[in-house]
Amino acid sequence: MLDVQTCRKGAAMGLKMLVLSLTGDCNLACRYCYASGQARHTMAWETARRAVDLAASCGEPFLLQFSGGEPLLALPLLARIAAYVRDHRIEAHMAVQTNGTLLTEEAVNILCDSNIGIGVSLDGRPALHDRQRQYSDGRGSAADVAAGIERLARRGVGIGLTCVVTAENVHSLTDVVDMAYYFGNVHRVGFDLLRAQGRGTNAALPRESDMAAAMREVFARREALYRLTGRRLAISQEEQARDIAGRCGSDFSHCYAMNGEGVHVDADGGIYACSSFVGDERFFLGAVIQGVNLRRQQEVSAKMQRSMDFCRRCPDFAACGGGCFARWLGMEQEGPCGAECALKRVAVSAVFEKEGYRAE
Repeated sequence: MLDVQTCRKGAAMGLKMLVLSLTGDCNLACRYCYASGQARHTMAWETARRAVDLAASCGEPFLLQFSGGEPLLALPLLARIAAYVRDHRIEAHMAVQTNGTLLTEEAVNILCDSNIGIGVSLDGRPALHDRQRQYSDGRGSAADVAAGIERLARRGVGIGLTCVVTAENVHSLTDVVDMAYYFGNVHRVGFDLLRAQGRGTNAALPRESDMAAAMREVFARREALYRLTGRRLAISQEEQARDIAGRCGSDFSHCYAMNGEGVHVDADGGIYACSSFVGDERFFLGAVIQGVNLRRQQEVSAKMQRSMDFCRRCPDFAACGGGCFARWLGMEQEGPCGAECALKRVAVSAVFEKEGYRAE
């Protein structure tokens, strides 16, 4: 089991990322939600505390990501965890990924006062966003998301946007860039391809050629708006490629789970290798009351990497860091995800084209 002594000796499997699913409940019913099958109740405080202590026991800084469901439905718990991290001087960078509809004045005050990074999900202009991200009664959520982002802008708070890319919105990704500049407080945009878990099995990935064309348009639009405004918008995939370029290893360097360095804790305290696999015993690593089973974590990590060994044979592997295991598993195919490869190649090209690299 993972314990303080083991981690302080520099265990190879020390945690760099802890994802806490504060609740499986959500006020939206997004068409592609991979977490739709999670338990709907809220995590107990003792479970949250144990999970944070588990990650902190290694004595190294780590990323603490608040997730769900919709984590702002558990705002009192989030605030209590943030206070615990602050009061115990735990070296954790805290961040929350929210659907943006619950960014009330109270929520904004708590997030700002606790220095929690904020990521908001936005899939395009209102009409398209509302088709993919609806309330359970069918109402669109775009207006409420915009109100939340604008509330943060009035406080001078910078945020990131995450766009889930499906076959339906792939041709409109430049709209997300436009909206980022429109809001004014968006510093970063990331494009997260659909994962075929939960309701995600009912949606379709974009074609490889469409994904490549869309990302080329994204970078072109970003550059055009930069020239007009003097403000440069970061693209998460470009930043990831630049980070990977600074390393000399040959690991699946984009994914903490595949390297055995990150875990997801569900509302009941179950520990899983990845948030996509909550409830799947194949990826169960233990419970917070005992800690991570290191042997199991190593086995799961090795299995994930072996399953995607085809990535290592790709000439672009060292530059892209490999594909997403969760996405590949949901596709039920032998080879890589063409849309993901296209997305990453364009991002890598944006970083390295001056050095002679070209996306295929």
